[in-house]
Amino acid sequence: MKMRKRLRAGGLLALAFLLVIGYFGRVQVTQAAVAIDTDAKCSLTVSVEDSMFLEELNDITIPVSVYKVADVDVSGRFTAVGVFSEMDFGTVSENTTAQEWLAFAQEAEKYRGDEKPAASVEVKKAEGSTENSAASGTITGLDTGLYLVVAEPVFDKDGLVKYVFTSYLTALPGNDYAAGGTENPDASDDWDYHPVIGLKAEAQQQKGRLIITKRLENYNETLGPVSYGFHIVGRDKNGNVIYDNYVKIDMDGAGDKSVTVPDLPAGMTVTVTEEYQGGSYELVSKVPEGDLVIVPDSVVEAGDKEAASVTFTNRYDGGNRGGYGVTNHFVDSDGSGGWIVEKQELQTQE
Repeated sequence: MKMRKRLRAGGLLALAFLLVIGYFGRVQVTQAAVAIDTDAKCSLTVSVEDSMFLEELNDITIPVSVYKVADVDVSGRFTAVGVFSEMDFGTVSENTTAQEWLAFAQEAEKYRGDEKPAASVEVKKAEGSTENSAASGTITGLDTGLYLVVAEPVFDKDGLVKYVFTSYLTALPGNDYAAGGTENPDASDDWDYHPVIGLKAEAQQQKGRLIITKRLENYNETLGPVSYGFHIVGRDKNGNVIYDNYVKIDMDGAGDKSVTVPDLPAGMTVTVTEEYQGGSYELVSKVPEGDLVIVPDSVVEAGDKEAASVTFTNRYDGGNRGGYGVTNHFVDSDGSGGWIVEKQELQTQE
């Protein structure tokens, strides 16, 4: 996936916190002459413009809800309300850190439960918008106060990546000068009753499975059990090898037997080769013949597609060579999953 650098240092989450932290700094430190109009109606625009996943999120509709956590008075002091009423904002000052605000947001999430949101919106790219525009959504008619912003997790259009969003607190009204900090000292110091905020996304690569089936048309009981070794090579969309492994299937009779290889990166293209054909059993077919693409488990479980699978069919060729037992030793070369396969030859029986 493509990644876009953030437009503001510190990231969107820090910016969102600054909207709140700066709020207190302006009210309690500068003592601006203009008080907050607590009877005003506010709007809140949620945008993905500053996201490092802008291109991907522009193709998705993101449901966002806001929950009123606290009222605000003309001097900028917050009083928790409703299901959040046990929260205490009495310690908040201009020195409250981003981490402390994150703790407040996490506490609010615990109280949220099944509470009905104050309002909801779909963040998406508007029809007819320019190529360079960002997906956004605007909520109107909000009371002044402190709000918890919650975006639901979403998948990309192919279901290969799940985007999870950090919930955070934002104040209405906001303040351009407080949000800009030292980067924008000339910003307006007026209260902004219609602020624009961003979403902080984490991309989670989805996983899928590969099913390999061995089918024996016939079986020679005299030769005993037979083993089949399969080499799996996975490549990303650029053709780079990102997965290399071996599995085996032991057979003790005619029919089908399968092995499932789990936790493979969804969207990865895999080539499966039968490198050992079990002594006196020849390979007669492979279905499908070409490469496979790993389908996300979530898509399989929803019944939209089947998991990637391949079947190798063998038959006894009349020989007298048995072939059973295969061992491959895997070494974690750097301690972080960089696996090296030390292949050991299959032991055949004469």
